[in-house]
Amino acid sequence: MKLTAALPAALLIAALILSAGCTGSSPEATPAPTTPPGETTAPAETTEPISLVPVPTDAMPDDYRVSVTAQKDPINRKITVTFNGGKGQENVLQMTAKVTRSDGTTEEKTITKPSGSTIRTGDTLEFAGTATQDRVEVWVTMDRALSPTGPSPDGERVFKVYDVLLPPK
Repeated sequence: MKLTAALPAALLIAALILSAGCTGSSPEATPAPTTPPGETTAPAETTEPISLVPVPTDAMPDDYRVSVTAQKDPINRKITVTFNGGKGQENVLQMTAKVTRSDGTTEEKTITKPSGSTIRTGDTLEFAGTATQDRVEVWVTMDRALSPTGPSPDGERVFKVYDVLLPPK
């Protein structure tokens, strides 16, 4: 008699144990992004609020001016930031561009002056854009000149040279 009562109880316990298995899923691995040589990518900082409103750029001395442009491809929405050179091209140590997308995400990339050379006219940085508006900001770090914030301890000066809102494409 005890065996007939114990058998259904054992089967019930076994069924409960089997049905109480792990129901969660393991996180999927995401591939690490790759960065082309000569470029660095910095993680997005969330210390300041995201804004799609351009602000005026810094005034540079005439002998140190450089030009930068950005455009968005209407088909694949790729944003290309191009260094166009200028009188101060020889003094540019690096160019940093930041894209703030309409979805609130940001991405920053930098081109650094190669040793014994300069950042060349036509050098570009590429970013993924959105179907709506995206903001592009560009700063250059110069080895000389007076910046709006004054000289830094290492003698470098940073100028904001470009800030535009690219329209939807």
